[in-house]
Amino acid sequence: MLIDEICELLIEELMATGYDESTIFNYRGVIRRFKAHCFKLGVTEYSPAVGQTYADDVISIKTGKFSKQRYETQGRFIRLLNSYYYNQSFCFDVKKRGKIQPTNPIHLQIYKNYVSFLSITYTNINTRHFYEYGMYYLLKYMDQIGINNIEDLSVDSVYSYLASSKPERQRGILCELRLIFRYLKRDDLLEAIAGVRAPRFKRIISTLTDEEFNRIIDVINSGDISLRDAAIVLVGLTCGIRSCDLINLRISDIDWIKETISFKQSKTGNTVILPLTTIVGNAIAKYLCDERPKTDNDYLFVRQIAPFNPLADHASCYAIVAKVFAKANVSKDSRIFGMHMLRHNAASTMVRNQVPIETIAAILGHATPDTTDIYITTDNERLKECVLPMTGISTEVNS
Repeated sequence: MLIDEICELLIEELMATGYDESTIFNYRGVIRRFKAHCFKLGVTEYSPAVGQTYADDVISIKTGKFSKQRYETQGRFIRLLNSYYYNQSFCFDVKKRGKIQPTNPIHLQIYKNYVSFLSITYTNINTRHFYEYGMYYLLKYMDQIGINNIEDLSVDSVYSYLASSKPERQRGILCELRLIFRYLKRDDLLEAIAGVRAPRFKRIISTLTDEEFNRIIDVINSGDISLRDAAIVLVGLTCGIRSCDLINLRISDIDWIKETISFKQSKTGNTVILPLTTIVGNAIAKYLCDERPKTDNDYLFVRQIAPFNPLADHASCYAIVAKVFAKANVSKDSRIFGMHMLRHNAASTMVRNQVPIETIAAILGHATPDTTDIYITTDNERLKECVLPMTGISTEVNS
C-alpha cells in the first residue's frame, strides 16, 4: 500500500472516530515528518520494516538527545499504521504496560506454567495478579542465590527468602508460598512454613480533614473540573467504591427507580447494592446528559477524548483524584492517595456517624465485618472510649 494512501486513510478514520481538531493537527505533523523520512529513504510503499525505522528515530535534531515525545508519538503512529497493514483496520486501543516477567529462561517457563494454572483456578483477575507476583518474586530471589530448578528449592532457602523480605510483607508472602507449594506438590516445603507466624500490621489509615473535604466539595461545585471527574470523586467519597469496580460500572448498574447502584465486586465476587444518594445521582445524571460522549459501549465512565473507551485501570482513577485534590490544594504528604483514600474516608465518615460496623462492611463489600474494624482507628472519640482509667493502680512499683 502506498504511504500517501495509508496516511490519508488514518486521517479520515481519526475524523470519523471523533478525535478533536488539535489531535488531528498533531497527527498531520507526524505524517508530514514521516513522509519526509520515507523520501530520504527513497520509499513509497509502506511496510512495518519502514515504519520501524521511523519509530526508532527518537533522537531530537535540536538537542541531539533522546526525545521521549518522539518515542511515544512516533511509536503510537507506527502501531496504528501496522494495525491497518495487518488487519485492514486501525486499532485505537491504548497500549498498556506489560507485566514484569522473569528474565531467566528456565524461570520464565515456570512462571508461564503457573500463570496458566492460575487462569484456570481463579476467575478474579486481582487474585490471579496477587499470586502471579508471588511466584515472580520467589523466582527473582532464586535467581539471586543461583537456583535454577524449582526442585532444588530447599527449606533453608525458603526461610532465607522470608527473612530477606520486609516484615509487613511476610503475611502476604506466606499466603503466596502456600499456594505455590501446593501447586508444585512440595509437601516438605508446605510443612516447613506451616508453623511460621508473621507479624500483623494494622496502620492507622489516613483520611481527609473537614477543611480538606469542604475544599474538594467547593472545587466540584465551582465547575473547574469536568462533570465526569466530579461524579467519580463524589462516588468515591460517598460509596467507597474501589477503582477496579468503578471503571467497570455500566450505565445499567444505576437503578434510577429504586435509587441504587449495584455491581459485582472484582476482588471478592460479592454483589454490592449501594444507595444512590441525591448528590451522587444528580452528578451522574448531569454527566450522562451534558458531557458523556456518544459511544457504542455502555460503560458509565469513559475517556474524554477519542476513542471513547472505558478508563484503562486504577492509574486513570488515581490521576483524576490527584487532579481534583491539586485544585482543592490537598497535599499528599505521607498519606495514601487516589480512590483508596476516598474509600477510607467514606468508611471513616460512616464510623464517626455511628453506622453499625455490619452495615459498613456490607457497603464496602467486605467478606466479614472483622475486615472493617480498621476504620475505627480514624475515630478519635471512640478510641478514647477504649482507654482504661489509670486510677486505682498500685504505686508500689515506684517505691
